[in-house]
This record gives sequence, structure tokens and C-alpha cells, in this order.
Amino acid sequence: MRLTAPSRSHNFGLLRIAEEVRVVELDAYREGQPTTNSAAGKSTICFSDETLGHVLSNMAVVVPSKDEELSVVRDVISAIPAPCVVILVSNCPRRPSADPYLQQVAMLEEFGGYGRQVVAIHQKDARAAAAFRAAGLPELLDPTDGTIQHGKGEGMLLGIALAAALCPERRYIGFVDADNFNAVSVNEYCRAFAAGFAMSRDPEIEHTMVRLKWASKPKLRQDGRFENVAEGRCSRIVNPWLNRVFAASRGRPSAATALGADAECPFVTTANAGEHAMTMGLALKLRIAAGYAIEPFHFVDLLERGHLLPLSEPEPQPEPEPPGKTNGRTIGNKKNDDNRSTVLPTNHSKPAPDRPPRALDRPVSVLQVRTINPHFHRASDEHHIRGMWAAGLGCIYHGLAAYRSAPDEDRDKDKDKDSGDGGGGAIAELREEMVHFADGALPCPRIYPALEDLDMAVFVRELLFKSTTGGKEGQTLSAFGLVDAAVGQEVNGDVHRE
Repeated sequence: MRLTAPSRSHNFGLLRIAEEVRVVELDAYREGQPTTNSAAGKSTICFSDETLGHVLSNMAVVVPSKDEELSVVRDVISAIPAPCVVILVSNCPRRPSADPYLQQVAMLEEFGGYGRQVVAIHQKDARAAAAFRAAGLPELLDPTDGTIQHGKGEGMLLGIALAAALCPERRYIGFVDADNFNAVSVNEYCRAFAAGFAMSRDPEIEHTMVRLKWASKPKLRQDGRFENVAEGRCSRIVNPWLNRVFAASRGRPSAATALGADAECPFVTTANAGEHAMTMGLALKLRIAAGYAIEPFHFVDLLERGHLLPLSEPEPQPEPEPPGKTNGRTIGNKKNDDNRSTVLPTNHSKPAPDRPPRALDRPVSVLQVRTINPHFHRASDEHHIRGMWAAGLGCIYHGLAAYRSAPDEDRDKDKDKDSGDGGGGAIAELREEMVHFADGALPCPRIYPALEDLDMAVFVRELLFKSTTGGKEGQTLSAFGLVDAAVGQEVNGDVHRE
């Protein structure tokens, strides 16, 4: 695979974000070590199949799934490179007859018969919930039934924990969405992950995250034409705000005076990247946001822990409100002239007060890669899109709550000075603008502690060895082709041990 070589990056303390590179050739003919050359005035870097294969053989790929058609999920998994361990985390509805989840397991068993290493679990698995509770992460559980909360972020967190428990030798973990109608693009995504890691420093020295930007999201118009849209409806909103946050974090509010007008040029292009990968060490250190806030919150968490210092005690977070309400108003579909929802969905909660974020222990490099393949997936309605961008802005607004406005007299006193507060004043002003833009309360997502706080030995014991109340009911974990290190044999089917 050939990519343009990274040319410029932006540093924020221990966090370094590289400007976007792009895939030039899916299959570049080169042997041996990575090679670099310049053509048409552009520098490119090429990685051999051997190099990419080495990385892929050290990667687990999580596929979070909700209600996609079985054939679509099958095609996505079929395109994941064979050396990868595949972990399907399903949150599909369960039925007594023709159970969609059992159909997914049967499909994975077929892949296992081909020699693939595959794992399946349902997000509402009883043993997994009990394991998280026993191992020290009760925040992940729904208080009404004790199972893992619904949500994409929650499913991905479960996938990370499974990868750490079942294949701890894997150094990298990737994520691809299950609703991809262009399955061949998934193969490019995984190889792009591998190329990103291949051009990075050793995980023992530096954490790495690779985030993908699709070449386009083609839309079928009423006249039958395909229109290649460069950016999704949600990304068009969240990306500019994140760029403004990074500009403000340097204490230069003038660099973020207009939406999308970062004085340096916008460099964050992957705020909502569903397709992303990272070193396993980083995956275990990141805090995880609930639902669709998970991807943009990566940037918020890294910015705070790698660059910013708290300026004050965090302001009180809103308490959960009754379903259908937000700040006393009933949720509806009212829009203003800019097609923005005036009432936004709520998903309030408080971060665990006894687990404050810890500073990063080593540098983190974020690579952004533009693919060749376009991305086709199921179209979402405007209500869903509003919920997604509201979650993205909400995680920024509430995630940086420690940087709230200073008293007016302090603000006036310092207005002519260079900001020495680590950007807190500029961020506080930006947060105020976000509320005005949203024209309603921004949802406060649940923020789960990093999995490095999880007692992994207890998690594995509870997940694999101990029976939950009610016997095997609610136990959904299956694996095919994995080698059980405890007994030195291949596992095919139920991985629970009595």
C-alpha cells in the first residue's frame, strides 16, 4: 500500500495530530522494507504486504452491530484481513424463534471453519455484565436490569475488554462499522490501519491512533445520479468545532473567532471516524464516552490529559431528567431557520467523582488517513443526525467543563494579555458559543473510566469460569479458531469453562 507521507503535525503537549494523509495505491509493488519516493512533487511512502501482514497479525478488529441485515454483517467480516481476530459485539434484538443473534453466531462459525479467528458476544450478555461489576466497572451497567447499557460506545468498550481478555498478545485494536454496503472498503480500512501503525513509533515508546476519513459518502439523488459528498452531515458540524477547541486550547481566542476558521487551517477531519484503530495500550488508557459521543470524545480526552490542566473545580453536571424531557421542555422536532434542533436529546450522567482523569504517561500520535474507497451505508434521518452531532458537541462542552468562564472582572483584567491559563479562558468563551449554536441544552454523555482501572484477572475469571444465576441463560460468548492459552487447544464454540 502506498500513502502520501506525513508532512505537518500539530503539537499539544504530549498529543501530536498529523494532518491528513491519503492512500495513493491499494496495492503498490515493492519488496522488503518500506520505501519512500517523490513523484509529481509529492513524497509517498510504500509498505510491503509483508510489513502490513505483520501488523495485521497483531490486530483485533471489533465490529459493533445493532440491527443490520445478516448478509451485510457477513460481507463486512469477510473483508477483514484473515490474520486479524474479529470480535463481533452484537446488540440486535433477541427472539425465541429465528433469533438474529444465533444466526450471527452460526455465520461466524462458518468463518471459523475456514480457519479464521472470530469471537461473538451479545451486548446484553449476563456473564459480561457480572464480570464488569466484579472487576470494578459497575458504571457500565444499566441500573434497571443489571446488564450492559445500550449504546455504541458501550459495545466498543466491551469489545476492547474482550480483546484484552481473550487475545492479550494483540498489540493493536481496530473498529469498523457493520452497516457498510461496500464491503471491499473494509479491507482497505484495515490495511490503512496497518500502514498507519507501520509508520509510527514502537507502542512501548509512543501510543498511536489511526483515524480514517472516507473518500466520499455518495448520495443517490432523485434524478438517479450519484453525488459524491465529501463530508457527512454530522462531521460538517463537529469537525469545525473541534478545530476551534484546539485553537482555543493554545490561549488564542482570535484563532477561533468564526466557526471553521482556525487561523492555522483546519486539521481535524475525523471527529466522527467510526473506522479507527489504536495501540492496545492506548485503548486501555482512554476514557470512553457513551453512545455516539465515543469518537469525538477521543480528542477531548487526549487534549485534556495530554495538554490542558484544570483551572478550577468542574462545574456541577446536570442530573438525569425524566425520559422525554430536557431542562423542563418536552423533546420534539422543532427546528430553527438553520435546520438545527431547538431541543436536543438528553443522556445525562456524572463521571465517577473518585476517578479523575490522569495525565498521559507517554506521547500520543494521531494519524488521519483519507481512503480511496467511498463509503455506502444506510441513510439516517435528520433526527438521528441531530442526535449524533448533539452528542459530539455535548461531549466537548461537558468534557471541558473545568474551563468555565472566569468572573467578569478577571476577564476584563486579562483581556489585553497573552493567555497564560493554558487556553482556559478561550475554551470557556467557546463553550458559551456552543450553547448558543445548539439553541438548547447540550446532552451530557456518560463517561466511563479507562479500562486500565479494570481488574483484568477478575474480569477473565468471572467471564469464563464462573456461572451466573440461571445457568447458561443469558450467556452468549462464543469463539472459533482461537487458541485457549490455559489448555493449549483451539476453541470452537462456547468458551466458558466449568
